[in-house]
Amino acid sequence: FLEKHMVGAKALFLALAAACLLAGLGVQAADEKVLVLTEKNFAESLEKHPFMVVEFYAPWCGHCKTLEPMWEEVAEKMLDKRQSGERSAIIAKVDVTANTYLLTRFKVAGFPTLIMFSQGMQYQFKGERDVEKLLDFAMGGFKEVTGIEVMKGINEMNPVEKLQHYWKVALHDDMKQIWRLHKAAFFLFVAVAFVLGVLIGRMTVPRAPASSSKKNN
Repeated sequence: FLEKHMVGAKALFLALAAACLLAGLGVQAADEKVLVLTEKNFAESLEKHPFMVVEFYAPWCGHCKTLEPMWEEVAEKMLDKRQSGERSAIIAKVDVTANTYLLTRFKVAGFPTLIMFSQGMQYQFKGERDVEKLLDFAMGGFKEVTGIEVMKGINEMNPVEKLQHYWKVALHDDMKQIWRLHKAAFFLFVAVAFVLGVLIGRMTVPRAPASSSKKNN
């Protein structure tokens, strides 16, 4: 009797360990509805799945909580299609409050943000959030939306792209912001700098010797 319980406990332990390992590696089980993404498994999942719709959400967001049962229903329908041999999109979600790099990378400005990732492009859902419209988007409706190339974060950029990024963010954008908010201060700074330059120039440049008005006899 004791031996049977030990075998059962061991099997349960191994099953839990396997589940944790799969979750850590970002592997989606065959019967898993919504794939949970993190910063660690996002890139791998993006490469693995040619069609993946991701919900970028925050746990405290009321709209995200309203969407949750609908998102589960969409995921279940997509899973049914895959299990019947049809090709369908992977339905996923990522908590960007715990994965802030993805929040920054994809410039998420509101919750929930829904994006289809397909073949190096991304398409953002803009319609009304109901099961029918979400299904239509996931099953090909996203092609009616203007897509852009999948955004790169700083970790995905090559050295040249990083240099361009730092120039744009650290210099170009900051200077535009300063100009927009502090035009008066900018002009005052230029005026003060000009006056100081003139004064310093007059003090440091030696004067030419005065010419004698008398002729030596």
